Amino acid sequence: MIMKCKILFGALLGSMALASCTADEELNTPSASQESPIKFAVSLEDGIPPLTRAEMTGDFGLNFEAGDLMSLFHGITTPSSALTGYQNAIYEGSAQDGEAFVFTTKSMILQDGAIMVYPADTMFVNTGGTAPVITIPENQDAKTKELTPYMSEILNIAAYDKDKGNTAGYGKQYDIVLKRIGTTLILTTVPSNTDVIDGLGVSPLKVSSIGMNATNAFTTSISTKYNAASPYRAGEFSLWANVSDVDADNATVANALTTTDITNNYNAVFTLLPAKTSTTISGAEIVIKTNYGKVTLKDATGDIWGKTAATVTYDKTVTEGIQEVLDNTWTAATSGSFIGENIGKFGRRSIKADMSTLDMDGLHITDQQHLIDALQVYDAIANNAVVTFYLDGDADGEFVMEAEATAAYEARVADAQNKITFTRSTDLGTTCNVIKFVSTTETEVPAALKFGTATPVQFAGSWKYSENKVFDYVASLEVVEGATMAMTDMVSATATNGTVAITNNGTVNISSATTLKLDMTNNGTIDIPVGAEFLMNGATLTNNATSLSAYGKIDNAGSLGVQQSTSGKINNYGYITQKNADAYTYVSTNAYAGTEFADAFASASKMIGTIELFGTGNVNTVVASGGLPGFIKVITNAASVTEAEVGEYANYVEITGACTTCGTLPTTVKYVEVKSSARVVWTTTAFTLTGLIVDEGYSLNIPRGSEVTATTTYLKGRIYNAGTFTCSDFDGYLGGVAADANNIIVGG
Repeated sequence: MIMKCKILFGALLGSMALASCTADEELNTPSASQESPIKFAVSLEDGIPPLTRAEMTGDFGLNFEAGDLMSLFHGITTPSSALTGYQNAIYEGSAQDGEAFVFTTKSMILQDGAIMVYPADTMFVNTGGTAPVITIPENQDAKTKELTPYMSEILNIAAYDKDKGNTAGYGKQYDIVLKRIGTTLILTTVPSNTDVIDGLGVSPLKVSSIGMNATNAFTTSISTKYNAASPYRAGEFSLWANVSDVDADNATVANALTTTDITNNYNAVFTLLPAKTSTTISGAEIVIKTNYGKVTLKDATGDIWGKTAATVTYDKTVTEGIQEVLDNTWTAATSGSFIGENIGKFGRRSIKADMSTLDMDGLHITDQQHLIDALQVYDAIANNAVVTFYLDGDADGEFVMEAEATAAYEARVADAQNKITFTRSTDLGTTCNVIKFVSTTETEVPAALKFGTATPVQFAGSWKYSENKVFDYVASLEVVEGATMAMTDMVSATATNGTVAITNNGTVNISSATTLKLDMTNNGTIDIPVGAEFLMNGATLTNNATSLSAYGKIDNAGSLGVQQSTSGKINNYGYITQKNADAYTYVSTNAYAGTEFADAFASASKMIGTIELFGTGNVNTVVASGGLPGFIKVITNAASVTEAEVGEYANYVEITGACTTCGTLPTTVKYVEVKSSARVVWTTTAFTLTGLIVDEGYSLNIPRGSEVTATTTYLKGRIYNAGTFTCSDFDGYLGGVAADANNIIVGG
C-alpha cells in the first residue's frame, strides 16, 4: 500500500503519494521501495531563510521546510516532440500554526503537458527552449544529498474547468507522485592497520574526502525527456499521461566525483545521476583522503563489497564495484507507483583501506596542531619519503604558528636530511597568503625559513634577530603592528630563490652594536638607545612615509649610520628624533630626489623627511653630500625666538609654547611653522622663506614695518598683516587651496 501525504498545490487540497527508502535498501534489490524518499515535516520556527533545502533524514528521507521550492513546468504543447516552450510555476513550501504543511503557487497553470521537479532552482536548469536539464556537482558536500533530484510523470493538464481538479487555472488540485532521479550511494571506508597512528597520541585518523575516478564514468548533466509508455498508475490518475525519462544517450560525463560529506568519520555520501548509455569503465580507482594523507585503491580483488544489513553478499574489485553501482543508477522498479519504469536508487557499499599505506604527499595542513601531529605521523610511517605539505590559510588567509609549532617547523627545515617541502595552499577556500609566527616571549627568529614557493612571512608578539639565517623562497619579513623585534649583532641571511627585505610595522629595538645586511623599510618605530649602534652594511634602510601623518619613526639616542666602503644607505622620508646631544645621525638623504616643499604629497616621489634636533643641534647630524637636506627641525618654546634659540644647523623652526615674538632668524632657516598658543608677532624687517605654516587655531601678526616673503604658505589659521606679506602659492606641500589666502586679515 502506498503512503499518501496531503500537499496543497494552489488553493485546494491535493494529494501526492510518497514513500521512503529504508536503510537496508540495496541498489539491486527489487523488492525494496523505489519511490521518492520524501517525508513532509511542518516547521514552525521563526527566521527560516528563503531557499532552504529539504533536510536528509537518517534513513534518507527528505524533511521539507518552509521556503523549499518545487517547479511545475507547464504549458508544454507537444510533450511527445519536446519538453520545451513551457512556463515555470514555482511552488513554495509553507505552514501556518495549526495548519498542514503546504506547497502553493501564485501562478496560473496552463493546460497541456507538464512535469513537476524538485529542487526547483538548483539541480534543474531550464531555459524554456530545451527540456529541463538535471545537474550535479563533481565536487560534492553535505548539501548535495539534500538536492537529490526528483520528477513526476509527464502530466496532461486539461482545459480549465472551475469544478474539477487536475485542470488549468488557479488553485487547482494536482495528483502528483515524485520519483527519484538521483542515486544516493553510501561508501563506507573500513580501515585497517591504524595501530601505529593510534599509538602516537595525535588527533585520531579521520577521513576528509573520498573520490571515485574512472574515465568518462560519472554523469554530471542529463536532460529530462518524454517516454511514450503509459505510467503504471495511469488508470488511477488520469493526469499521468506518459512516463518521464532521461536522455541517457546524450548525458554529459566527468572522470571523477569527490565528496566531503563524511558522516561517522568513514561514511561518504555521493549523489549520482543515471549513467550514460553503454558506460563501461576500466582502470577505476578510489582515493580516500584523511587528515594524514591519502590511500589510493585500485584493482586488488575484494576491495569493494556490498551488504544487506550485516551480511556480506559479494566481493568486487574497485572497477567492478563502481561499474555495478553505475549499472543500477537507472533501472526498473518492481514495486510501488512506478513499476516497470527506470528510477534512481539508494545503496551502501564498503571498501577496505590499509592505512599503513598512507601517502602523505600533497597533504593539506589545516592549522598548527595539525602540523605538529602530521610531523609525528610522517616520522612514524612515511619512511622519509619526499613529500609536500600544503599550509592552509585561516579565515584571514594566514597560517599561524605559535611556539610549539614554530619549533617543530624550524627543526624540520633546518635538518639537512629533511624531505618535506612546506608550501602555501592556493586552493579556493584554503588559500594561504602569509605564514605568521607568534611568540608571547622574546624568541629568536627561526634559524631557517624554507618554503616551496615565494612566501610572505610575518612576526607577531615578541622576537629577536641576532644571527645569520637561512631563507629559501621567503618573499618578505614583516614585523606586524603591535609586535616587537630586538635586533643585535648581525641581522643577515643566506637567501636563495629571491632576496629578502624586512618591513617593520611594529617596534624594532636596537641593542649593542647591530649591523643590518638586509634591506629594511620602517613604517613603525625603531628605538636606538644610548650606547647602541645601528649600522648599514650593504643594506638600505628606508624610514618610510605614506602621508604627512603616517610615517616611520626613529628615536636615536645612540648612533645611526652606514659602514664605510659598503653600499649601504639610509633614506629618511619619515621622522628621526635626536634624543640627546651625543646621538649621531648620519643619513644618505632626507628627501626624495627632486622633491620641493611646494610639491603636493601625493606619491612616493614627493616625500620629505624630518630630523628633529636635540636642542639647537650639533655637528652629529649629517646628511650625505649627495643627499637632500629635507627638514632639519628645531622645536622651540621660547617666549621670544631669535638666532640663539635656533642655532646654526636647522632649516626648519617650529614655534610652540606661548611664544609671542619671532625676531631675526638664521639665514639657514627656510621653513617656519607657528604652533604657539599665543599670537606670534614677526618683528623682522625682511625675511624670505621657502615655506610658512600656520595651521588652524594658530595665528601670526606681521606688524607695520615687518616684511615676510614665502614661496608657499599653508594657511588654515590667521595672518594679521599690517606690514608686507608676499606669497604666490597657497596649495602646496601640505595640501592647502588657493582660497586659503582669505585667511589673511588686512585693513581693507
